[in-house]
Formats: sequence, structure tokens, C-alpha cells
Amino acid sequence: MNLIKVRSEFPFLRRKYQTRNDLELTQRGRTSFAKKPLAYLDNASTTQKPQAVIDAIVDAYTNHYANIHRGVYDLSVEATDLYEGVRAKVAKFIGAKDSKEIIFTKNTTESINLLAYCQGQSLKDGDEILLTQMEHHSNIVPFQLLAERLKTNDKRQIKIKYIPITADGRLDMSSLDRLVTKKTKIVSLTLMSNVLGTINPIKEIVSRVRSLGSKPIIIVDAAQAVGHMKVDVSELDCDFLAFSAHKMYGPSGVGVLWGKQEILEKMPPFMGGGDMILSVDFEKTTFAEIPWKFEAGTPSIADVIAFGKAINFVEKLGLENIRKHEMELTDYALKLLSSDSDITIYGPGSQTVIPAKAGIKRKILDRVENDNAGARGAVVAFNVDGIHPHDVASILSEEAVAIRSGHHCAQPLMSVLGIDPPATPEQAQDLRWRTGAACRVSFGIYNTKEEVDRLIAGLRKVRQVFRLSGHWDTRKNLTQKPSSLVP
Repeated sequence: MNLIKVRSEFPFLRRKYQTRNDLELTQRGRTSFAKKPLAYLDNASTTQKPQAVIDAIVDAYTNHYANIHRGVYDLSVEATDLYEGVRAKVAKFIGAKDSKEIIFTKNTTESINLLAYCQGQSLKDGDEILLTQMEHHSNIVPFQLLAERLKTNDKRQIKIKYIPITADGRLDMSSLDRLVTKKTKIVSLTLMSNVLGTINPIKEIVSRVRSLGSKPIIIVDAAQAVGHMKVDVSELDCDFLAFSAHKMYGPSGVGVLWGKQEILEKMPPFMGGGDMILSVDFEKTTFAEIPWKFEAGTPSIADVIAFGKAINFVEKLGLENIRKHEMELTDYALKLLSSDSDITIYGPGSQTVIPAKAGIKRKILDRVENDNAGARGAVVAFNVDGIHPHDVASILSEEAVAIRSGHHCAQPLMSVLGIDPPATPEQAQDLRWRTGAACRVSFGIYNTKEEVDRLIAGLRKVRQVFRLSGHWDTRKNLTQKPSSLVP
């Protein structure tokens, strides 16, 4: 794979950045700065877009835009064909049997909310939902809302259970025999953790769950995986799988929900309105066939069309090549970060950091394991002892290195990892201290080892700043609130 050619396809890489610190110094009288290229290491949040995707959006609005499915004039038919062509392309990309099994949503979050609402209606009093401790909020909150709604409206008590994680950030598979019962009706879990980077053995979990005599609906959140590794729904044998275009070099505003046809046909709609009906009178509505009965209203037409170009881009590079490149960067970053005794890394291949009070099985692990490539994806979460992650990220931003800091929409996991909120009243008043936090770097196809080196150099600057300000202490946790470097 020609990385120089790949990088040339992303226009954001041509921009040079003047940092916030430079702007402050400009106001104080300094007149010139060497602008820096951005090392964008926040790909688990969203990926940048290749020129082909950007051009496709412009072309769709310029030459092909009309509402779909409803017009008989040529432009509407043309737009419909382009839109539905992408549905067929998505089905082939993830190994679906039929394009009717592909539902377009806004994002992964909406897809899971759709399932929680539609599948939740059939739950009975005493039924159980099984999640994991490493889930993103979008795979926890919809089910909590469901449980509360059923309790309030119908007096149905629904219990939510969680598969625990081991000390190295993997699912505790031995707990399945205890957690899965005949009352388990929904199992929903991530294919790859957005914090730990853990790649879960979905096929094995599906087989184990079904061998225990339970027949729950099994949902997979694949937002962090699709587009970065091979994902084939026929091999996973789950019932539903959700992901987003924007995390695989496509536009924002487009999500995909795949579901087995026989289950989708029995499900009620999520929303009502135009385009999801076959007929409507004053007494009742007859719904359209799948997938259209789940796609009420005018969708993000141009973005879906452009998503097809993102799939073309990924397929042209090859998922094996993408995976190989991203994991080379991940292994390189892990080795550099793990050589620093003041840095704690979370997830497979990291030092044991989960406290015993969390009830997690302890293991003695190497800092970086030989089988790391199969255990995790291109995500590395870490903390620098004594320095708040927001301070780390802000100082790195001054070096034009973009990482994510915070709870990563995984507050329950922060607690399990022992990254707890502060206890002092002063800290509790500061929003930045309300929850545990970590730094996170995540890689995409355009990242380089030189950018990892810039990350490490930026972390050296973090040390220097806190030594000079008197905050640096490698033996104790920082008891002050985050510094004024955080806006």
C-alpha cells in the first residue's frame, strides 16, 4: 500500500494549523509562527473524508438531487437508483443475504434505539437484557430507557445484567454460564470497544449463548470495526448489526442497521410518516415492506450516495491492508507508551490496572503481548500519572496533535477501570472532574509512525509544563483541579 498516495486523497492533510497558544501570543505582539500539519489521532470518534467522498456529495446535490421513491420524473428515478444502489453495495460489503436486510438510519445510536424500542415491546415482566461493562452509552442508555418505560407504563420489571471484564480488558467468558438464563431476551454488545480497543469474539459468544438454552435477540455494535477489519454478518450469526458511515471515511448522518429478514418482517416500525407506508386511511395504516417501513421521512440522500464512494475507497485499499497498517501503528504506539512507567495503558496488551475492588479477575500480563494484533483494534487509552487527561490533550493540541480526552461516552467502564471521579467538594463543583477520564489515541489509514513520534514528543512537553508549574508528581494523583490550560 502506497501511504503517500493514500494521504494525498485526504484534503484535510494539506491544511497547516496555527494553534490556540500561537493565537494567544499573536495577541501579545508576536507576528510570525511556523504553522504545523495536524496529526489527527481521534479516528475512533470520526474519520476524515477522502476527496472522492467530498466530490460525491457535491455531485449529488449539483446533478442528481430529488426526493426518492415517490417521483416518476427522471431526476427522482435517478436519485432513487443511486440511493438504492448503495443499499445493495452495503449488503455485499458486510455479507448480508439481501439488500432488504439493510436499513439506513442517522447513526449507530439511532439504530440501537430503534431496536430497543421495537424489540422491547415484546418483553415480559421478569425478562432480562444482557450487556457488557465495556459498552458505549449508546448501547446502555436505550435499554435503561426501555426498562424505565416498561416499569412506568406497564408495571413490567426488566433486569439489565452486564458481562464483566477481566484485568486485561477482555470479556470474562466464564461468566456467561451464570448470566445467561431462559429469561435472557436481548443480548447487545460491542464488536470492538471504543476505549479498550478490545475485539470481542462475537461468533463464540453467539454460539455459547444459544447453547445455554436461551434464544435471545443478539445485537452487535460494530461502529468501531466496520471499515477497519473484515466484518461478515453471515459468519458472526448475530441477529442485528449496527455501524456508522462517518467512522469509515464516509459522511456523517448515515447509519446502517442490518437485521435478519425474518425478524425484521415481524418487527413494528420505529417512526411513522411519509415513505414508510403502503396505505393510510382514517382508521389504520398498512406499512410498507422492509426495509422501507423503518425509513420514515426524507433521508440523507446525498450522504447515502456519497457513502457508496467511501465503501469503494475502503474496498480498493483492501481491509487486510487497512488492518495491517493500523495495527502496525498501534503496536508501535503501545511499545513507546508502555516504556514509560508513569503511563498507565488500558486494554489488551497493557499492564494490569483494574483494582481488586471492582471484582475483576487479576492476571499477570506483559506490557505488550505477542498476540496483540488479534486482541485489539487501533485504539489505545492511557493516563499520565498525576496529570488530568484534559490538560494532556490541551498541551498536545498546542503541538497540533489531536487526541480525545474524557470518559469517551463510557462512564460505567471508567468506574470499572478504577478511574473514579474525585471526592473533594472543590473538585465535585468542577464539571471537568465530574467523571473519570482517560486519554485516547486511535488510528486511521492516513496516519504515520512520524505522527506517533509527534505524540510522544508532545507527551514530553506535557511533563515539562507540569514540572515547571509545580504540578508534576509521579507518585501521587493530582489533587488540584485541571489547570488553566483547559478552556
